[in-house]
Amino acid sequence: MFKDHFIRVEYSEDHQDVKYENLLKKAANVVPVFEVLGRASSVLYRATRQRAFFRSVTVVLPAHWSSSRCPRHFNTTAPPIFQPAITIGRPHPVYVHMPWTLQVGGCGKPGRTIYITHEYFSDRNLSDSLGDPGRVLVQEWAKYRWGVFEEYGHPGDPLYPAFHRTPTQSHTPTGCSNVPVQGSTVHCESHRESSCRFSASASGNDEVTSSLMYLHHLPHVTQFCDGSSHTSTSPTKQNALCSRRSVWEVIEQHPDFANGSNPAGDPTRDVTPTFMYVRPAPTRYVMVVEDTTVMNLQKRWEFLRKAVRKLLVYDVPVGSAVGVVLFDHVAKVKLPLTPTPASLDERQRLATSSLPRNPSRIPESQKCIICGLEEAVKMLEKYGESAAGGVILLVTAGSSQPIVTHDLRQLEAVIKRKGVRVVPVLYPVTGRNPQPVSGIENLAQISGTESFAVLDEGIGMDGKVSMMVALMDALYGALRIFIPDPNTLPLVVHKKEFPGGIGSISQGSFTIDESLGGQVRFALTYYDLGHVGNMINLIDPKGSSLETLNLQEEDGDVNMIFVTVQDALAGEWLYRVENRADSHQSLFVRVLATPRPANTTSSASSHRDSHAVTISAWTSTTSTVFNVSNVDDPVLVHAQVTCGGAPVVGAKVEASLQRLGFNSTGSHYEPHTFLLFDNGNGDADTTKNDGVYSRYLPSFGTSDARYTLSFILTDNDATAQVIMPSQQAPSPRPGIYVNNHHSYSSQMGSSSIQYTRTRTYAPAWPRCCGSVVPYTTGRPTGQLSRTLTVGVIDIVGGKHSSIFSIPPSRIGDFRAEINPSAQHITFYWTAPGSNRDHGTVANYEVVFSREAPSTAQGTGEMTNDWAKPFLVGTASSHTVIWRRHDGVYYFAIRGVNHEHEPGPWSNIVEVFMPHPPTTTEINTRGSTQGGPVGGTVGELGVTTPQPSILTPRDIMAIVGAACAILVVILMMTVYYLIVITRRRRQQQEKKAIEVLEPATTTPAGCETDSETNSITKPPPPPPEALAVGEAEVTGKRSLSPIQSWPASTLLAEHERRRPNDSPDGGDGGGGELALHHPDLGVPYMPNVHPVHPHPFYYHTPNGHYIEDNLAMDTGSMVSTQPSESLLVYKVDTSASDSIRPPSSSVTPTPVSWEGGPRQGATKVPPPTPPKPTLAAHLTLGGVAASPMGTERKRRNVTQV
Repeated sequence: MFKDHFIRVEYSEDHQDVKYENLLKKAANVVPVFEVLGRASSVLYRATRQRAFFRSVTVVLPAHWSSSRCPRHFNTTAPPIFQPAITIGRPHPVYVHMPWTLQVGGCGKPGRTIYITHEYFSDRNLSDSLGDPGRVLVQEWAKYRWGVFEEYGHPGDPLYPAFHRTPTQSHTPTGCSNVPVQGSTVHCESHRESSCRFSASASGNDEVTSSLMYLHHLPHVTQFCDGSSHTSTSPTKQNALCSRRSVWEVIEQHPDFANGSNPAGDPTRDVTPTFMYVRPAPTRYVMVVEDTTVMNLQKRWEFLRKAVRKLLVYDVPVGSAVGVVLFDHVAKVKLPLTPTPASLDERQRLATSSLPRNPSRIPESQKCIICGLEEAVKMLEKYGESAAGGVILLVTAGSSQPIVTHDLRQLEAVIKRKGVRVVPVLYPVTGRNPQPVSGIENLAQISGTESFAVLDEGIGMDGKVSMMVALMDALYGALRIFIPDPNTLPLVVHKKEFPGGIGSISQGSFTIDESLGGQVRFALTYYDLGHVGNMINLIDPKGSSLETLNLQEEDGDVNMIFVTVQDALAGEWLYRVENRADSHQSLFVRVLATPRPANTTSSASSHRDSHAVTISAWTSTTSTVFNVSNVDDPVLVHAQVTCGGAPVVGAKVEASLQRLGFNSTGSHYEPHTFLLFDNGNGDADTTKNDGVYSRYLPSFGTSDARYTLSFILTDNDATAQVIMPSQQAPSPRPGIYVNNHHSYSSQMGSSSIQYTRTRTYAPAWPRCCGSVVPYTTGRPTGQLSRTLTVGVIDIVGGKHSSIFSIPPSRIGDFRAEINPSAQHITFYWTAPGSNRDHGTVANYEVVFSREAPSTAQGTGEMTNDWAKPFLVGTASSHTVIWRRHDGVYYFAIRGVNHEHEPGPWSNIVEVFMPHPPTTTEINTRGSTQGGPVGGTVGELGVTTPQPSILTPRDIMAIVGAACAILVVILMMTVYYLIVITRRRRQQQEKKAIEVLEPATTTPAGCETDSETNSITKPPPPPPEALAVGEAEVTGKRSLSPIQSWPASTLLAEHERRRPNDSPDGGDGGGGELALHHPDLGVPYMPNVHPVHPHPFYYHTPNGHYIEDNLAMDTGSMVSTQPSESLLVYKVDTSASDSIRPPSSSVTPTPVSWEGGPRQGATKVPPPTPPKPTLAAHLTLGGVAASPMGTERKRRNVTQV
């Protein structure tokens, strides 16, 4: 029997066309709420084999419903303290009017709530098209209460397809039934299409009695699949997440039925539930504050008074009742329960009388917490009919001593018996490193709330303003638990601390998204008013500076300055504050905002409604003590991001664990942050794109400590978007429902319960929930920023040895894609972590076999040479070649960490590789065979790893390798050019030495006075040569005159040797001169054939000659720096300057300047010839007279 669950009926202003009172009474074409719940109770009783039904149902009506319009009698009181089991509200953007359950935990874990729309109840034709409403509700109740999952496939789903292959059939509808189901496929050209569906026949299925999680719309289906009828090979969500156990097997292990609980009852028992209708009254808040000497140190009491005043004046909604109780060794009422006035002046007067100026002198050891709670309960009962639903904010010192067990049991008894909700706020926590203790935090666990803690940060006899700000944030977070509506309690979009004593100007920015901006309040908190300068500037997203002087509101009673902006522009705002705080104090900035009105014409688009993006967070356990070394029961952290009920996907949700206390340097501990995922990995996160971001709590290898858990939400670089409806809901179908419809009967007799079906089951929308929410349309959220603190948690077990035995997380989204043409299979999965879903695994293990149960247990052929693991949360893939065509194979994968701890086996995927086609066409797109067609490790050993993405480390490695290869190639090229070229040059020089050895030489030791010898043994170089060259090196072979002498010296020596030469050759004839040719270091080359004026022959290093027939300037010739090889040219001086024959080819003789074995790096200065006065033509090795004058003119020998 389920007495502790109730239904909340939400009614929003955008559904005014619906007559809500019809939901509670019988009317034509209307299915009343009480009729659906009554029908569901009888179906549930039979499905659970007479072991469970709804005994009582509490319907919580909207607060604005009037008694004159409601057909049922209701009480105005506080609602029960538990979360609603069923919420009736607006349509889902994807599922629209299909009832659905938000499930965030694994198998056997309860869901969050069941969602049903108003239209589902108000239009009987709509609800009838989705099947018996009672059975629909039982299907969702099983998900919500017992943590089971649907047993039908989803068209187009990558993990849970609508059709799958079996060893005997090419395609079979995914599901679970006790006997085969008769039916046909609709909208199918291929069974892998997303439009392809299976439709069960209206007749011929009388023997089908299960499963309610699959075929609830068939008239004889009244049972869940059990061990005898369960199909463990179907790729259903139930099989994937519940280790292939049947639905009934999971239900029987729930505490509702385990160990013989709730035995079977009488089949004819009346199971009609009783209904109670409640309209919620305004929330009543009672602050119970400790008043002992522990509050008398430093400025603890002063900070407490200011924080309570701020709560009463600025935070508590108008109309809520507020009271204050003080306790030391006794309890006393300081402020009776009083409705919160709307006027600011009246609220300030109310807050002034809330707390005395000074605390009492009663020691902390004598405090009586139970006295304060009992007095608060009396106050709640006096103000209302009962204390149930009242909220008690308990502010007491966080002692390191645990509460006596007897006192703790008394506190728990009061809370359970009276039905109140308690939020403990530990102020102050005085330990340097607070340790987890069994204290009043347990009261939060009992009443389903959170606890908060404020660390003591006093300095000597003074206190830091950070304590006061932390206490204000804790009280605000406590209110947020009970006031989720951002229109009533503004959202915190930005908060930041600016330490004093650093700079005179503190600046920052905050973001107002398009859903916010109705009212933006910029709050600046200080220790002393003198710590805030005169400048407080706000700059809007358009760059305009906002004049805040007339907008500033100072409240010295709470040490705050407010700047309120109405209808604020969406975008990034900047602020600058003059900071004059002391070095041990700070300034704190808080920015709060409310949703923008729906009819605003601000920067937001006109189609935006007034719903703001909100974030809520919780953990998978109600306990406040988390043992991270518990391998069997890990803790999950969840955060849900929505906008008006629609999921927000693609956002960045970052959780932060801030350890309370101080490290060895006296500073705060660095926070530990980790991202949450909405990737549908099938383990921590069960459904992708449902707006719920999840991850395991990390395991700390530290000592036991207390942490504050908070969350930061951003738009993730403009990738966040709100899921929008992709199609319009169908209009009501009049006249479908028959007149002879029979309402439900609560008696389970022989006549049974008859439900008249008048149309085929044909839902117009996708059914929840699959592995991914199949949305097609989304709108960007724009710039987004939210912060949320959920309270204090105790983390223990970090030093336990079992922390090293924590395995990797389970891979729950294993799937495969088949490419029959290439005989390839590509497997896809999300990378797990080495420590659950934190870190990176060391390697993967893969098992496959022909039997699904064997594969699920890790039995079969194994391989572990798959792709290198990536960081947790990364999409991974691996491609293999598979040439087995003998049937269906089943595959599973798991990760192994560096401690060799294997994780659980993944979901099973099935694969069938057809024979390759006869054509050579290659299908590069592949096939998923209806979704999660599993991959195989082909022939085992032929694998081709294909990582899905390149990480920055991979990119850096690739670039580095490419650069290294280029450097090696470059070095080899340079080496080749230098070494090979030098080697060739040396060979050429060696040949030149052999050919060009001087014809006249003087043997060593011989003396001669010949002119030739004077050149062969040249005199010391002239002064100009020594001035620009290097010192003469003795003991080495001397250079030839042409190599070492300047042109002027050569000319002088030539004239000395031929003083009597005449222009006509000595005999007056014009024939060739018979000259004596001295040995100048180069061979004599007589002119055998006539040479034309100016052919230039360039001797290149490779031994080739290039002819240049450019006309020679008869003016001066300037010598150049000698090169490695001589560029030889010949000039014929016998021809006239004016009459020159055409040029012809001659064969030059190569000359090397390195004729001998030169040692060292001796350099020869370049020759510097004098500028000639007349044009002359020189033939190397001799001088010819010019025919144009009798004066003897000589031109210097030059080099080019």
